[in-house]
Amino acid sequence: MKRPIALVLALIIAAPLAAKVIGRVNGFPITEREANDFLKIVTKGKLTYNQIRPQDKEDVVKRIAVDSLLVGLANRELSRKERNQVLVNYWLSKKTGKISVSEAEAKKAYNENKNFFKGPDGNVLPYAKVKEAIYVSLKQKKYVDGLMKRATITMGKKVIKAPKKGASKKGASKTVPKAPGGPTKIYEVQSGNTLSGIAHKYHITVKQLRQMNGMSENDVLKIGQKLKVPAK
Repeated sequence: MKRPIALVLALIIAAPLAAKVIGRVNGFPITEREANDFLKIVTKGKLTYNQIRPQDKEDVVKRIAVDSLLVGLANRELSRKERNQVLVNYWLSKKTGKISVSEAEAKKAYNENKNFFKGPDGNVLPYAKVKEAIYVSLKQKKYVDGLMKRATITMGKKVIKAPKKGASKKGASKTVPKAPGGPTKIYEVQSGNTLSGIAHKYHITVKQLRQMNGMSENDVLKIGQKLKVPAK
């Protein structure tokens, strides 16, 4: 049983901790902690390395040797800057999983930055080929922008950038329109639906649609989800 590649990446950038060495692969240590992590998955937490038979211990060591080899080679061959980039990319992928990006936002970003999406022949790639990359980039930008709004930057004892108290509340009162009144009906989310598409269909804004359904900016649509929309 192999570990998910994301877990291998996490191990690559993790700082080495003191742990009992139970084997080696090309000189790189295989630790008891790694064996216990593996057994926790395959035995659903029922067994630890010290509880299994000697022949089973050998099998476990062989199974996890590939991870230890990859981690060892990566730590030896990657620079500190490269390891940090792996760490940032892995961490961002976890943090941005629930951030929503509309089709309209993605297409706008594509149209505004077409010169960045060129193939080897120098021609601009079609939207369909770069769509997923744009979604990832916009999700990361939204998350990072949110972090920086709340960040404090100092130089020595001098604060050169501080979060504005109440800025988010003031901004919300100006930018979030009131949910439309009047009768509503239920719309069931279908495959391919986006918030912007549904909002356009019922002549309201995305923010109004979110407000009508108690949705935050991080909420994403699910097929079969029931949404309140204005009754036509």
